[in-house]
Amino acid sequence: NTATAEQTVTVVDDVDPSITAPADIIVSADAGVCTTSSVSLGSASSSDNCSVASVTNNAPASYPLGSTTVIWTVTDGSGNTATAEQTVTVLDEENPSITAPGDITVPADAGVCSASSVDLGSATTDDNCSLASTTNNAPATFPLGSTTVTWTVTDGSGNTATATQIVTVTDDEDPVIVFCAPSRAIDGDVNN
Repeated sequence: NTATAEQTVTVVDDVDPSITAPADIIVSADAGVCTTSSVSLGSASSSDNCSVASVTNNAPASYPLGSTTVIWTVTDGSGNTATAEQTVTVLDEENPSITAPGDITVPADAGVCSASSVDLGSATTDDNCSLASTTNNAPATFPLGSTTVTWTVTDGSGNTATATQIVTVTDDEDPVIVFCAPSRAIDGDVNN
């Protein structure tokens, strides 16, 4: 005589898969902008004790200047997940642009052979990201003749560009002549 009964044995995959993100990468911003959209992330490596269902990441379409963390996620056939991080660093390696003010000619200050308080004008600058400073090496006083003034623009990432401006000082002041009384000649005996 026999009898039977059933028992169900359920095997559950509760082991998370494993994932290794691609190596961190450093890229330059695209020309003319402060972001990049041309990033090749590479591929993550993953494994699981049963099966891998998907490997995804949350990478943006465009990366801003600086560091962005990309999170890679692996999901196995039982819905278990694991994550790994990859850092994408975007550098601004594009020099800013600068156009110096036009060359100028100024007369020397009255009574001296130099010019001070010269209005140089302003340089025109631009950058794909941000500008930090615009400076020049103009002296406080310009001597007679031509002086080259170098203008320098620096962007937020330390990239620089230069442009030059010529300042010419001319001597337009007439000389001064002082007339003296004519000298007199004395003839004869001085005792007379």
